[in-house]
Amino acid sequence: MTQRDSGSSVGERTAVEITRDFDYPRDSVFDMFTDSKKAARWWGPEGNVTLAFELIPKPGGALRIDDRNPNGTIYRTTGTVEKIIVPELLVLRTSTTSGSGSAPWEALQTVTFEELSPMRTRVTVHVRVHATGSWPGDIGSLENGFKGGWGETLDRLQRALR
Repeated sequence: MTQRDSGSSVGERTAVEITRDFDYPRDSVFDMFTDSKKAARWWGPEGNVTLAFELIPKPGGALRIDDRNPNGTIYRTTGTVEKIIVPELLVLRTSTTSGSGSAPWEALQTVTFEELSPMRTRVTVHVRVHATGSWPGDIGSLENGFKGGWGETLDRLQRALR
């Protein structure tokens, strides 16, 4: 991967994958992702506050998440449900804007829910990111942001399930 001082080039792509096991039934974990009221309580990286979370869990259904980071910046994520298989798979196509209104990337986020046993579920999040505008860092910094953000989000899910 080439580092660039001028930011990511339009069309650059990267992929991130993170896996986490939960000591909860697959249906319960899947429900935490697809029930808007439940997801609003845990969604996002540490320190973020979810202001709105709306998901219509069906193919073509809309997604909208508004959240505020600890610095006060408000981000709006919008997207659509590309595919859903209850309680196995959730595929979302998303983009996120900040106060500037620009969306410097689009992401295809595939979340799988694997039943390891009746009380144990493996969640794997695979994110393919496509730079669509001027990202202020290199594509590696965008990749690291998704890794860290999803890691913290899954930590918050773990606490919410308790």
